[in-house]
Amino acid sequence: MSTLCFNNSRDVELLSSLVMGPLTTAQLQKLSPIFAEGPFQSPRTLLDRLHRLAAGGFVRRFPLAIVSARGGGLPYYYKLTPAGLRLLYGDNIQAPSKKFFAPIAIARHHHTHSLSDFLVTTAVAAKRHGFRLADIHPENTLVLDINGEQLIPDTRFDLLGPEAGYRFFIEHDCSTETIHSTKHDDTIHRKLRLYDVNQDVSGDRHRVLFVTARSRERLTNSLDAAAAVVRNPQRTLFLGVYLPDYLAAADPVGELLFLDHRGRRHGLVPLSRSAATSSTKLC
Repeated sequence: MSTLCFNNSRDVELLSSLVMGPLTTAQLQKLSPIFAEGPFQSPRTLLDRLHRLAAGGFVRRFPLAIVSARGGGLPYYYKLTPAGLRLLYGDNIQAPSKKFFAPIAIARHHHTHSLSDFLVTTAVAAKRHGFRLADIHPENTLVLDINGEQLIPDTRFDLLGPEAGYRFFIEHDCSTETIHSTKHDDTIHRKLRLYDVNQDVSGDRHRVLFVTARSRERLTNSLDAAAAVVRNPQRTLFLGVYLPDYLAAADPVGELLFLDHRGRRHGLVPLSRSAATSSTKLC
């Protein structure tokens, strides 16, 4: 194993970024402006750092079965290794899940890659408003026990600002799940029902974001299902957004891109001082 000098905070920040999930070089380049030392000046500089981290045994790369919009061969995504996780958190750290270090199943490539797009975009946009991502639970690593039923969010994270914090559960939807079925209960309807109960039993305030990747119609259908499920229609628990709109927005966090089940528009977090100080704990 080669030796690396970790006096350079870029190395630590690259490794820390991969805790949120697998990331490509393009995603890491987009994320790098929020690093303490600023953005990588070129993709080549970033790639050289990743090659050194891979040579040191701290990351591994795998081909991503999604053709890059810029053409050429398949891009690669990077994941932490056990050594990389130990370097960040110490020798006694345990992986968040059994599959945390393993290659992504090909059938999940689009889902995982577009979920990472959402997280990276959120982190960069939130930083401009003084917020940072914290307490991130990577994809499928958090298991909620809700009155004896299990619910596994795609991701959970907090956005922490100088005066307030906000907690979000993410359900990233690639139109592969049935919204409602009389034959089985592995549906969007079940998730909505359990999240609605969880808001009451969990003891913390949060919102559930449905991020649809393939269809605006799917977003409408999911929010219609939420309207039928929520026991308190005045409570704004579920918000939805169409991922391409979110990624293309000039200010994804501040713009009113999210719809609730009543058709009202919301920003991800309230940005006025009066709104931000209305809650002193996670909302």
